[in-house]
Amino acid sequence: MNSTFKKIVATMSGIGKLPRQIIMHGVQAATGVLVIALLLYFINKNIYNFDYYITFLSYEMASTGLTLFAEAIIGGLVIDYFIKKG
Repeated sequence: MNSTFKKIVATMSGIGKLPRQIIMHGVQAATGVLVIALLLYFINKNIYNFDYYITFLSYEMASTGLTLFAEAIIGGLVIDYFIKKG
């Protein structure tokens, strides 16, 4: 288990500058969307007495945040692969 973690850290430390920025900004944007979705969910639960539209909106924003998170990481790694290959 420890050697697997060391392999992942060694691979991630070799990422170029542009892909690292793509991953960092993508993760920050995804975290922002997820925080807004969480705030909407709690506001809906406590203030609006469970409005279905706000519930749908918060679930869709959470889904979008997770998708954005995955796209940023995968996109950054793919771009790093093509930069190093070419």
